Amino acid sequence: MPPSDAASLGSHHRSQASEPQVGPPSERAHTVQFYEDEAFVIDIIEAYITGGLARGDPLIIIAQAAHREQLIARLMTAGVDTAAAISTGQLTLLDARETLARFMVNDRPDWERFREVIGTVLERSLATARPGTKVRAYGEMVDVLCQDGMPDVAVTLESMWNDLGVMYPLSLLCTYAIGHFGNAAHSRPFQDVCKAHATVIPTESYMRLEAPEARMLEVSLLQQRAQALMAEVEQRRQAEQALRDALHSRDEFLALASHELKTPLTALQLQLQSLPSAAARKDGGGRLLERLDKAIRHTERLATHIDGLLDVSRLGDGQVPLMVEPADLSRLVRDTVARAMTTAAEADCHVHLRADATAIPGVWDPLRVQQVVGNLLVNAFKYGRGKPVEVRVEAALDHARIIVRDHGIGIAPEHHERIFQRFERAVPSSAFGGLGLGLWAARQVVSAHGGTLRVESEPGKGATFIVELPYHPS
Repeated sequence: MPPSDAASLGSHHRSQASEPQVGPPSERAHTVQFYEDEAFVIDIIEAYITGGLARGDPLIIIAQAAHREQLIARLMTAGVDTAAAISTGQLTLLDARETLARFMVNDRPDWERFREVIGTVLERSLATARPGTKVRAYGEMVDVLCQDGMPDVAVTLESMWNDLGVMYPLSLLCTYAIGHFGNAAHSRPFQDVCKAHATVIPTESYMRLEAPEARMLEVSLLQQRAQALMAEVEQRRQAEQALRDALHSRDEFLALASHELKTPLTALQLQLQSLPSAAARKDGGGRLLERLDKAIRHTERLATHIDGLLDVSRLGDGQVPLMVEPADLSRLVRDTVARAMTTAAEADCHVHLRADATAIPGVWDPLRVQQVVGNLLVNAFKYGRGKPVEVRVEAALDHARIIVRDHGIGIAPEHHERIFQRFERAVPSSAFGGLGLGLWAARQVVSAHGGTLRVESEPGKGATFIVELPYHPS
């Protein structure tokens, strides 16, 4: 069909529209014109009608009510005798919504009804035309479907028009507001609309650019915007996936934390509940002390878990608060090992401590350093149960070193970094308890001191954790 009537936007008041050719007739049987401004649609239809009337072609205009009223007023101003064209059958004006309703079934176009409704109109138009003439049809029904939020149904209707074009000599022009395809979800319907047409004409902002250089610049700008949009969509997709992963990790952590906190709490309750009966016995003194000792250990375990949870918020942003002061690293490690003896005995782990006889002075946060050593010892007792644990403290030229080695299950190389992440571990949480925070917190503290924490390990050969602390935090 001659789409140039739509693309040529000269004066509104013209008796004949220019029609530059864009391809052979078979390639121009079905054209789509996208638009930005409603006023541009009236320009399109006027050029389409005046060009067809001048050629003596039969015309079918299926437009929305507001567009039809504006069009008739525009044609009358231009001196076109629309009444005569309608009475002779050369011009047929139909309402888009009313015509659409005649062949829609359950919000889908029905082929048989469509062929009957539109086919009858085409046959009536062809009956008044000279032999070999094509009917020039303009339709806004597809645009109406898009306005109603059904672009996929519009594509189905476009296919029916193509099928009808095989049965009748027909040139069809469709228009779509480009705003119907304003987000990423509309990408596929937009592509389908374009594929359904032999010729695709961009919006008026592009068509009004006459200079080839200006058009090339506009195409380049649009390509850049499309590339930027695609990158933004991908970033949003990754952010959404990260959020889903974080929510999944949160749910897993809450379930694990609930279990880990409930276990010592339940044991503590049982010990406390047994105190009255133990005190009432004649030999209750010993039993009472035993129960109290167990209650204290369960309380300490519960406090440790709570401290770990608090560290999630304290250390989560990477800004670890330090209260540094001069301290002896050898003494800090010895004191931490001494306090861990009960836990070591429960795990059946014998601890071998080797520290320099002389002091290893430096400026550190004593409580945080002891937290690091304590976390490494708990990790060693957990994964090296029943086997010895070795602890060494050494002084090097520019840093002090703490080494904690167990002889447990070991860690595969691919997990060496992952175990230092929050809530992570190298083995399933069902096999070993804990919140998955100890090693993460230890590395956060060491990093805050300007030091490093790494692991050397192989499956079945135990694990060696090496802490290197500068004598003064950087």
